[in-house]
Amino acid sequence: MKRIGKLASLSIIGVMILFLGNGRIDLNAQDQQNKEPQDGLIIDWLSDFESCEDWRALSTSPLGDTKARKVAGKPRPINTEGKPVNETGEPGEFAEQASDENGFTHENKYVLGVKTYFYDRGFDRVEASPPNEYIIRGRAKEIKVWALGRKFRHTLFVKLRDYRGDIHKLKIGRLDFWGWQEMSVIIPGWLPQSSSYAMLDKNLHFVSFFVECDKFEVPGTFYFYLDQFRVITDLSEFTGDETIRDNW
Repeated sequence: MKRIGKLASLSIIGVMILFLGNGRIDLNAQDQQNKEPQDGLIIDWLSDFESCEDWRALSTSPLGDTKARKVAGKPRPINTEGKPVNETGEPGEFAEQASDENGFTHENKYVLGVKTYFYDRGFDRVEASPPNEYIIRGRAKEIKVWALGRKFRHTLFVKLRDYRGDIHKLKIGRLDFWGWQEMSVIIPGWLPQSSSYAMLDKNLHFVSFFVECDKFEVPGTFYFYLDQFRVITDLSEFTGDETIRDNW
């Protein structure tokens, strides 16, 4: 009888755990359904480079060694006093992880490193690209990325593709600085992104980063590093019914 009583008690406890577990699952699902749609300007992370093993690098120079590599590290900018600062500019280190406005957590353990060799000054270039193009949500306003400069005057660009298939090359800036620096470029208004009918999926695509050799620099091996690739985008045009799209 005692054994039967114990089995009955365990069965009741099991049913209670199952019921409570299902309640939590349903509650989480309901929370996801009740999540408010995003609107206005937001910061979208296109890549944190924590899984950049499949990025590739191509160079116009036949000399030297050109390759992309996943390198351990994170941005470590220095203030005017020579001390490291964090994301907010306060003394300290960058956090080990960060959460974006979409609710995703990004680790901060690796960066994208590119090695190449420039021989023909003013002509040679190296291009770093992911295995697939990134689709940018909404109407892009600004592109941001952290870059590690080695005091060379080579220039960093970003390559974008519009919905017509045309390629646009935007200048981000020179890498003529020491250490880490956040670089950015404003997306010009003339670049076609979407029509008045926003659900036609006329979004920009990120194709690659590339660096052009400066004509006044000495030829030789060149390294650069990137991290925390983000885009400021406007979702105000995309607040309709996202489940039905005018693309059939």
